[in-house]
Amino acid sequence: MRIARVPALLLLVVAGFLAMSQPANAADPQPDVAYLNTAHQLNLTIIDAAHTATTKGRTTCVRRVAGQLERDHRKLSAQELDVATRLNILLPTAPSAAQRRQLDLLAAKAGTKSYDAAWLAFQRQVHQQYLALVEGELPISASPAVEAVADGAKPVIQMHQRAITGTCKAETTTPVVPTGEGGQEADAKLARTRAALILMGIGVVLLLVGKAIPVKRRLLGMAALAAGLIMLFGGQPNNTGKVPDAGKTTADREAAVPPVRLKLPGVLEATVQPVATGATGQLQVPQSAADVGWWAAGAAPGAVGGTVLLAGHVDTVKGRGVFAPLSEVPVGTRVAVTGGDGDEHWYRIVARRTYKQQALPADLFHGAAKPRLALVTCTGSYDHKTHRYSENLVLYGVPVD
Repeated sequence: MRIARVPALLLLVVAGFLAMSQPANAADPQPDVAYLNTAHQLNLTIIDAAHTATTKGRTTCVRRVAGQLERDHRKLSAQELDVATRLNILLPTAPSAAQRRQLDLLAAKAGTKSYDAAWLAFQRQVHQQYLALVEGELPISASPAVEAVADGAKPVIQMHQRAITGTCKAETTTPVVPTGEGGQEADAKLARTRAALILMGIGVVLLLVGKAIPVKRRLLGMAALAAGLIMLFGGQPNNTGKVPDAGKTTADREAAVPPVRLKLPGVLEATVQPVATGATGQLQVPQSAADVGWWAAGAAPGAVGGTVLLAGHVDTVKGRGVFAPLSEVPVGTRVAVTGGDGDEHWYRIVARRTYKQQALPADLFHGAAKPRLALVTCTGSYDHKTHRYSENLVLYGVPVD
């Protein structure tokens, strides 16, 4: 009997050792399963109702908003499927029975005058359930990848809620990216310009005024003129390089785990927060000038298509912002974006462009056939009355093989 008990005792010891050797912060798989299952069925429900409304909606606004909801929630659904596959979790393929009954009741009103109002009310209800889920305890206790997916869904849900609350409100313009609130960078640039003009003026006077110009004076004049020219044109973020072609893509190709960290070695490191547009159509960049905002309705790093758009302050009323150094970042610089799953994705900057702040390319926000990165901040002149820069600076990157 004693001999038989020895192997059992050894098994208990080994089991205890293995249990103790597990990481203390290892995520419980149950929150992952519970969150992904619930979120995925909510997404499937929203997508089903939105798809129907793109053709059955009585007003242009409802049809347009339905198209936006379908596109954005297909991407969120694809993100969930991507993470679930990594975690070996099998997700449901259809809404629940209760959700299906609600969808059938809504579909029965198609073609009637009450359909649009019923559709908006239904979407408000489901989006509120979704928001309660992402703000609840499940994502906090889930794995980092699942938590990142939930965090990325939140600003998208809130953006949709503004479109479906009260009367229908469809966004028809490209978002504005206001990433400068202090004007210090523009003021410093203006001061440099004035100093450069003064130096150039002094150089011209030394070189041209007077009949007999001594060699020493001529050399001083040339030096002042050269220094002025360097100050005036040396540090300008000129357009250069070839912008990666956007092309066309479908939203599901943009699925990947949302980013949580950005690194330009030797230049900056920053936390990344998911953001979307607010009521005014502006991108809601993080309040902290040290953080970077990720356009949560776009692509995430590692996706096989789409634009990973990251926006950061050039300055605020408190001083320089996280993206103040972007104007000095040369083409060829390598950039690392880390996803919520811990994977590090590297890009190489291939182009620099400046755009009027009201005229950013729409394709920055609506996908791309191939994966690319866009780092966006403010540049140009600054209006101290409106607290607005005149232009945006965009650095484009492509994945490093």
